Amino acid sequence: MFKNYTEILVREVISEYKRNHKTTALEAAEEDIIKTVLNRMQPKYFLSSSTEGEKKAYLLDKQLRLNALIEIAAAAGEVCHE
Repeated sequence: MFKNYTEILVREVISEYKRNHKTTALEAAEEDIIKTVLNRMQPKYFLSSSTEGEKKAYLLDKQLRLNALIEIAAAAGEVCHE
């Protein structure tokens, strides 16, 4: 089974945002927000020869996490105001 590490990253960022801001506002539309963000961000798949360190480094990349948060905010604005 293939893993899209961008999806893992986006789900982590949303979870972190909800935990830090104690909000449930995103829950009703969360899957639509994730789908919208994933359509905007480039998917990332690793080869079987990739190390766990490479995968973890991708998930912890601060610029990628910031980009994901920006896209989440934009998608939430669109999805929640339709």
